[in-house]
Amino acid sequence: MKKTFLFLSVMTLILLLLGFSGVEAGQGSRTPPRIGILIPESLRPESQAIKGLRDGLKELGYKEGKNILVEIRNAKGDRAALKPAVDELVGKKFNLIFTTGTRATQAAKTATTEIPIVFTHPADPVALGLVKSMEHPGGNITGVAGLASQMTGKRMEALKQTIPNVRRVHIFFDANNKFSQENFASAQKEAQKLGIEVAAHGVKAADELKSSLGQLQKTEGDVLFHVPDDLVEGQVDFIFEMARQKGLPTMFNEEVWVIKGALAGFGPSYYQMGRQASRLVDKILKGQSAGEIPVERAVKFDLVINFRVANTMGLTIPPSVLKKADKVIR
Repeated sequence: MKKTFLFLSVMTLILLLLGFSGVEAGQGSRTPPRIGILIPESLRPESQAIKGLRDGLKELGYKEGKNILVEIRNAKGDRAALKPAVDELVGKKFNLIFTTGTRATQAAKTATTEIPIVFTHPADPVALGLVKSMEHPGGNITGVAGLASQMTGKRMEALKQTIPNVRRVHIFFDANNKFSQENFASAQKEAQKLGIEVAAHGVKAADELKSSLGQLQKTEGDVLFHVPDDLVEGQVDFIFEMARQKGLPTMFNEEVWVIKGALAGFGPSYYQMGRQASRLVDKILKGQSAGEIPVERAVKFDLVINFRVANTMGLTIPPSVLKKADKVIR
């Protein structure tokens, strides 16, 4: 009887030890949450947003390769490549998808209604149909929005400070796109507040844009003012070359365009939007529903000046503007 009791006790102890070992092994081998990053291409806005996201997650205690895994899918400018890229992330059951811009976010939203999506976006996600509202996005999506159209007034003020003698702004926009039309209307309203004349150039194709800009006769105080528009942004190389030839200063909405050749830019900091997004990611990984987390507004906007372009055009940027600029390209 004693031998039987002793045998059972030993077996119970062994089983308990094995059980504890199994739990420990299971915990140690548990796969960390995986974040799939979907980007349309690897330009500065995307790289800065990703850097901000990673830095923010690091500050929140996440260590890549240990308690979180991050993989990037880059469509490299090919719209058709977005769908298979996001389908792969969905098929592999990533825990969360992080996107930048409209195309990548729309592709992710179309691909899944279950995996949480966190975006960084320069425009208005409500107007684009990405979320139901800023306060209650709904579904499986939330993020950080730059609300570019709402910042048009600030950008127009930045233009006035950068080029004090501005008299008229030329605005090119896609006449077939209702969002471009709304962006133009917003810019026109803000220009009128500052006593700046507006020359509207609604175009329907790239060739029409080129022809219209090529025939434009620049006069003293003329500036080309950019509103977010895919048609216009697809022709920036031509626009900057024509602007250089005509001595026409250009004010765009993001740093990437200033790097490419615009005189100035005023827009949301993608790095800071990425950092903001990291907090949303953290909330979701800790159990909150993406659709119940309010979309945040971008909190930091950068003024960027291309001093080389100013010198080429013989323009003098007020020292006060150069001093307060977030970045000056020399």
